[in-house]
Amino acid sequence: MAAPVFRIAPEVFDLVPTARFYAVVVRGIDNTRGVAEAAARLAEATAAVREDFVGRDPKAVPEIAVWRDAFGARGWTPSKYLSSIEALVRRAVKTGSIPSINPAVDLGNAASLTYLVPIGAHDLGTAPDGITVRLAEPDDVFRPMGDAPDETPDPGEIVYAHGNDIRTRRWVWRQSRTGLVNPETTDLLYPIDAFAGTTDTAARQAAEMLCEMVPAILGGHATMASLDAFHPELTE
Repeated sequence: MAAPVFRIAPEVFDLVPTARFYAVVVRGIDNTRGVAEAAARLAEATAAVREDFVGRDPKAVPEIAVWRDAFGARGWTPSKYLSSIEALVRRAVKTGSIPSINPAVDLGNAASLTYLVPIGAHDLGTAPDGITVRLAEPDDVFRPMGDAPDETPDPGEIVYAHGNDIRTRRWVWRQSRTGLVNPETTDLLYPIDAFAGTTDTAARQAAEMLCEMVPAILGGHATMASLDAFHPELTE
């Protein structure tokens, strides 16, 4: 039997019963095309967020506040460890510009800003055993961006993992340098994290947007799935 492409361990739902996940898998993309169009989509989403947040404190917006509450409940200081969506929104509001990285990443960031939900991007070519959201284990290693030394996640920390290679620390805080989507990437996973009753509808809409937008611009074929405690795996 094939290994799941994306899996949520039961203990994650035990800790956070309202956690919900969407997964968009896109295979066969050409991540060297559509550069200008993807960058334009990101610029449009950035401008819309900057206009929408005039006079509003990002941390008071329900879609962001729910992550601050979740981080605080885990013992992670929300002002020190910003969720990826809060960090993205704050950068958009402050600078009016989110740097273009490559088309697949730009489109993920555009969808994230449009629906105010965290969206990662993982190269599945570097994850033959799939990606699992679980609690940190003693042998786990996180390799930060740049030349920073390796880190060991805190015991019980919610992480994205491929084996003991931690791809994202503190749930949706910071992604590692391993598994990054680059111009050579052909198959990728966009995980979208949400909470029932707060951002699950927005997460579904973001997934639908990516399923339509990414193949239209980069080619390939997209599939999506909703994951919860009763359906915790996506296996193709």
